[in-house]
Amino acid sequence: MAPTVVDPTDRAALAEALEQFADAVTERDDGTLVAEFGATAHFAVEPDGSVDAGMPLHEFDGPADTIAFDHDAGSVDVEFDADSRAVVYTFRRP
Repeated sequence: MAPTVVDPTDRAALAEALEQFADAVTERDDGTLVAEFGATAHFAVEPDGSVDAGMPLHEFDGPADTIAFDHDAGSVDVEFDADSRAVVYTFRRP
């Protein structure tokens, strides 16, 4: 199955994809959508599309042009342009 590519500012599509990806998704008072995986891992997308993700040994806090959910593989790719080059951060569901 092809990854589900989401515009990080499309809150409805993002919420739907996150709910398929994680067991627990909440929305903070500021509108940030947060998927939590136990007490040690999280993947959060702020209303402006910025991503804050982390687990033991790595974390990411930065922009996102697109977010691609691969539900079969249990991963999310955050893609953005940095100084005219494409960068991808991959978060794997623990």
